[in-house]
Amino acid sequence: MTVDEVPDDTPGLPYRSGQLAALLEVFSLWSSGAFIRGLATGVGVDLDTTAIVAVTMLARDGEQRASTLASRLHVGASAISKLTARLGTHGLIEKRQDPEDSRATLLRLSTTGTETAAALVAAGDAMMADLLRAWPERDRADFDRFLHRFRDDAVAHASRVSAAPQHTPDRPEKAES
Repeated sequence: MTVDEVPDDTPGLPYRSGQLAALLEVFSLWSSGAFIRGLATGVGVDLDTTAIVAVTMLARDGEQRASTLASRLHVGASAISKLTARLGTHGLIEKRQDPEDSRATLLRLSTTGTETAAALVAAGDAMMADLLRAWPERDRADFDRFLHRFRDDAVAHASRVSAAPQHTPDRPEKAES
C-alpha cells in the first residue's frame, strides 16, 4: 500500500486518498461544536460555537458588514441579528452604520472582543504545541513547510474551482398546458 492509499477496512466513505480521509477526520473533529466550545472554555471563554467562530472571523478579517458575516457563517438575517445582539451584550463587538450604505451595519471587535480573540488564539497555539511536543524538531519543520505549501496549493485550487462556470443540469422542459 502506498502512503496515499486508505486501507480497505477503513469505515465510512471509501476515499482512495489517505491524505483526504485524514484531513476530513481532523476537519470534522475541529469543527464540531463540542471541540470548539471545549477549547474556548479551557481559556475562560464562555460563548456558543457560532459566537466563537464569529469572534475569530472578525479578529482575522477585521470590520465587515453584518450581511458578510452572516454569509460566511451560513446563517440568515434573523440569526445574525440575534448573534450580534448576544455579542453586543457580552461587550465583544461594536456596531456602526456603513458610511457607504446607511441600511447596512458594520461590525468590529471591541477591546473586550479583541482580548477574547487573543485568548482563543492562545488556546489554538497551545493545542498545536501540545500536539507537536513529542515530534523531533526536523519533523516539526518538515510539517510546517509541507503544510504551508499544501495551504498555498489548496487556496489556488479553490480559486480555480470557484471561478469555474457553474454547471446547471439539463432539466426536462415542462409540457405546455
